[in-house]
Formats: sequence, structure tokens, C-alpha cells
Amino acid sequence: MKPIFLSFIFSFVLITTQAQTWLTHASLVDPIQQKILPDQTIVYKGDTILQVGPSSHIKVPKNASVINASGKWVMPGMVDAHVHFFQTGGLYTRPDAIDLRQYHSYKKEIEWYKQHMDEQLRRYLAVGITTVIDDGATLALLGQRDTFSSKSYAPKILMAGPLISTAYNPKPFDELSDPDQPFYVVNTPEQAIKQTQKEYPYHPDFIKIWYIILNPDKKAGAEKNLPMVKATIDEAHAHGYKVAVHATERIAAQLSVEAGAGFLVHDIEDEIVDDTFIQLLKDHRTVLCPTLVVVSGYFDAFGQQYTPTAEDIADGDPEQLASLQKLAHLEDTAIAKRYKLLAGLRTKINIKQDSIRRINLKKMADAGVIIATGTDAGNIGTLHASSFFKELRAMQQAGLTNWQIITASTINGARALDKEELFGSIQKGKTADLLILTADPVADLANLQKLESVIHRGVRFQPASIRP
Repeated sequence: MKPIFLSFIFSFVLITTQAQTWLTHASLVDPIQQKILPDQTIVYKGDTILQVGPSSHIKVPKNASVINASGKWVMPGMVDAHVHFFQTGGLYTRPDAIDLRQYHSYKKEIEWYKQHMDEQLRRYLAVGITTVIDDGATLALLGQRDTFSSKSYAPKILMAGPLISTAYNPKPFDELSDPDQPFYVVNTPEQAIKQTQKEYPYHPDFIKIWYIILNPDKKAGAEKNLPMVKATIDEAHAHGYKVAVHATERIAAQLSVEAGAGFLVHDIEDEIVDDTFIQLLKDHRTVLCPTLVVVSGYFDAFGQQYTPTAEDIADGDPEQLASLQKLAHLEDTAIAKRYKLLAGLRTKINIKQDSIRRINLKKMADAGVIIATGTDAGNIGTLHASSFFKELRAMQQAGLTNWQIITASTINGARALDKEELFGSIQKGKTADLLILTADPVADLANLQKLESVIHRGVRFQPASIRP
């Protein structure tokens, strides 16, 4: 029996070895240390990283599966920490902002995003985004999320259910019912608890609050809606869910963090934040996702001045990209003129708010607040996947260093939902989500687009092979 037993052991070891991959001689981009580690070897099996270290210390067995990364840079897959799959990025996706249902029914829009979610996910992976965080979806999309969990070409999806909305009721969505309703409007703490509980059977990854203040007195408006915010956070925490809050005013953000929110989406746009506010975020290890370009997307489209980026043309959905040019061609020219005028007036306000956002982002990032890159993709003029690089450039224009931006786009995206032990950096035990680049992304962020291949869950893809 001994020869048979030894033969079995040898075969087992050989199969196990051959199931592993050795990615050798890479310049490893480490967002935690903010260093490039030279000549590293990464060993992974299936979707798990087994070993990382200097190539001189890791012996590669004969007949091993090897990817020679000499002369290349390897970094963790990127994270877009704020997207919405119930929105397409096109002109018809938010009838509460511009109601064009007489030209394009909203039910048709719903069917479009359901039928094209597969393509949108492929676009994300093709540009190196291996995880997307959907900060507010629908019950139907939570179910659709699960159908992609075993598809290697689909990025990891972390998704909240319908947004718990304080004060603001987007009327055009009243025609919808579950499972396609993206907003639960609440006016009392009891309603907030009930609507939060409605999401649990669909297993959201977190809960999202739309902390909207309509009162010109921001402090009074924030305090009026605070009981609903607190009730939602307490209820979610009692069931083990982290809570993200949409808060664009300093007082709303402050009250949210004090109430226990761990993830703020959007930057503060009404005032320059002070050191007390910054220390609050640091003390609570709150993650902030600034979304600098989303507002301008609306007004560029409304003002009939939307200019596609190179990434939009290469990686944006062509149908939704085309829709952003349609306002100028409506039969009802009065609508087009009205929104063009509105965009011109509003743009002046947005320029001031945009300046505040960028000043705040720079100030908070330099002070050590955890910043995660997010686009709010799906909103009008912010296309899925392609808008990510526009956001990176805006962060750079705000004064963030390349290392700060790379860290925000990788490990900090994982920190947004306390997933940093699972992905976001290249370390033993983490998911094998890796990008192989032909140029140094720290030297130039544009090199993030010099993507030779994407390894997602241990499966290697050429970008062109998965791009629709």
C-alpha cells in the first residue's frame, strides 16, 4: 500500500501547486504604507492571496502557473464607494430633477437598468474597479445583486436598500411600489424603524439615510429631522448594519456622526469645516466620500453643454451618453430653454459650493480623515464606470496627492463598510483582486488607465475581453 499512498500524496501536492498562481517580480503598490515595494511575488489560489513577499524569498516550484510582472506595477483593485444602479446616468433617470416622462416613461427606464446591469458591471471591471458600493438601490436590485455573486467578470457589489428619506418626497416616484421604489419617505421615528426593518429580509450590506434639510434655517431643519435619523441608526445598529448618511450641510454631517453614522457621502458644501468637526470625524473613524463632480453633471446636461470625456467615449454606455445631448432636440423647446436658464443660474451657486467642497476635502484629507473615492454614478451626467476618472482628476485639482487618491480608491473604499480585512490591499488572506499596470500610477494617475490585465477573484481578464 505504501507506493500507492505515496503516489496519492504526490498527486495531491501537484494538483494543489498547479491550482496556485505565482505573480512574480512586480513593483507592488501598497496603499497602506504608501510605498512601492520592488520585486515582489504574490501567490494566490482561487480567490485568496496566500503569500506576498520579496521574489528572492519565495521559491517558485517547477511547472507552476506563473505571471511574470517584470517591468509592471501591481496594485489592489479599485473601489467606487458611491454608485446607484437604479439610475442610468442618462437624461431620463431622475424625473424629480427633470420630468421628461412624456417623452420616455420611467417604467421603461426601470427596465433598462435591470436589463443592462450586466453590461454596466463589465464596464466597471474593464477599467479596474473590482468593488462597487451602491449607496441606495431597490428591493428588486438587492435580489439582482445576488445573481452576480458567482460571476467573476462582475465586481463585488455591496448594496444598500431603498434610501430612508427625511423630509423630501420625490413625487414622480410615487407611481412606483416595491420592489422598484428607491425611496422610503419617513416623518416619524416609528416610520423610520418600520421602513428600515422592511429591508432586512433582502439582506442589504448596509442602510442609507437621505438626510435632507428643506428649512432655510439649516440648524432648525437638521434638528427637526434628527429623531428619524437617530431611530434609523439605532435600529440598524441593533441588527448589525452600518449606516451611511447623505449629508451636504455641516450641521447634518455633525449630528449624523454624533448619532453613530460611520459613512458620510458627499462633502460639506455650505461652510468651511473647522478643527472641531475634523476631530469629530477622526475620533469616530468616520469615512467621508466626497463625490465632487456629480452636481456639475446635472447642470452640464441641463445647460446643453455636456462634453464627453475620453473615458465616457471608451467606457460609458453609448445609449445613455447619447441621451445627455437630447434636451436640445425636444419638441417642447420651452422645457429646453427653461432648464438651460436654470442651469446657468444654478451653475453660479455650484461654483461657490464646489470651491467649498474642494477646500474641505483638502483640509480633511491632510488632517487624517479617512477619504474614500466615490462618484455617485447613475445620476444625470455621471455615467457608470467612466466617471471614476473624472472624479480622480477633481480630487487631484482639490490638492490631494497621488498617494492620497490611490489610498482613497483602494483600502479606504473597503474601510467605508469595515471590509478592510477582506479587500483593498495586497496582503495574505485577502481577496485576489489585482491590477497589472504597464506604468507607475504614483508617478502619474493617468497610468491607472494603462491596464494590462485585471485579476478579479483570482481570475485574470484582459480589459478588452470583458468590455461590452
